[in-house]
This record gives sequence, C-alpha cells and structure tokens, in this order.
Amino acid sequence: MSAPVSNLAIVVDDHPMCRQATAMALGVAAPELTVVEAASLAEATERAGEATLMTLDLALPDNRSVLGVPALLDRFPHLRMLVISGALNPDIEQQVAATGAHGYLSKSTPISVMVEAMRAVIAGGTWFSFPISEAALPADSDFVRLSSLTGAQARVLNAMESGRFNKQIAFDLGLSEITVKAHVKAILKKLAVPNRTQAILMLQRAQS
Repeated sequence: MSAPVSNLAIVVDDHPMCRQATAMALGVAAPELTVVEAASLAEATERAGEATLMTLDLALPDNRSVLGVPALLDRFPHLRMLVISGALNPDIEQQVAATGAHGYLSKSTPISVMVEAMRAVIAGGTWFSFPISEAALPADSDFVRLSSLTGAQARVLNAMESGRFNKQIAFDLGLSEITVKAHVKAILKKLAVPNRTQAILMLQRAQS
C-alpha cells in the first residue's frame, strides 16, 4: 500500500476524555497534522489508509489486545503506530515493541512527556522504556507466532474461535471457501499446531 497523501493522525480510544487529551497533546506535538478521533478499531480502519500516525488504545471492544497491532501494521505498513495503554505493563510493552509498533505510553504519562514521545515517533524514531534492540521475544513464543499471521489470517483465526465452520467464515468475511481453507492451513503451519482447537487455545492464552 502506498503512503498516504494527507497529514492525517487518528486518535483511537473508546473513552471521549482520553481521546480529547491525546488529541490535545498531538495538537501541541505536531500542529501541522489534522487530527481525527475514532471510538473503535473498525472506525479507525476506515481512515487508516490516509493517515501517517495512529495512537491506539489496546482496550477497545473490537481490538484483540496487542494482537490487533501487527494485523493493523500488516494492512497499513506506512502507519507510525503509538500504542497507549491504561496501565504501564512491562510485559505488554515488550510485546508491543515486538510487533513493530513505534512507541508505547501509559495513559498516566504527563502531557509534556506524551508530546515528546509523539514528536519522536512522528520524526521516525521510537519511544519505549528500554532499547529497541532488547524488544525481541523468543521465536517460539505464542505471541511471536501469532504476530506472524497476516491481517487476513488473523481475521480467519478470530472467526475460528467462535466455532464457525469454513463455509460460515467465508460468508462472514466475504471470501471463497477455498481461500478460507488455504488460510486455515497457513495458520496451523505458522502456529506449529496440529489442529484448529490448538490454534484457538494459543490465541486465548495470548489474550489472557
């Protein structure tokens, strides 16, 4: 996907006050950007192709925690991604860094620090509490395997979790049944599991 032509930033959070605070910080950090707000991942995805920056709250009703990040970056590789979490959790921050996101902040971060982080990410840098070289997770970890899925594969895996058959998944996602079967085969191979049940269990462990 080509880079966007507009200087658009998307603030994604389902809490209006948090969205407004983040948008205010962005206005200070990069007044040249046009900031739009989204209350859900679905709403943000509609504009993501135009955006240069997205600030993402992990705790959205339609987001799968950290696993939503690699799916977004796979679909919109031009996005600069700054994840904002309700809690400062070192384990989650490590996972966020491993997905290829560009920064991680707690919602309790002072506005002055948030502005500094936003400027760093917009300028092409990163913002984590540790050197980015230390962000790697074991290659055989559940999270790394799940993060290797493409956006389409992640959507199929999410649909598998609800117990739907390939024909139902194909109808819901607007795909052919053959395509869904191919995705399921690729999912099992990437996750190194023998069947759908084990793939779903891995997804559930990663989200717990």
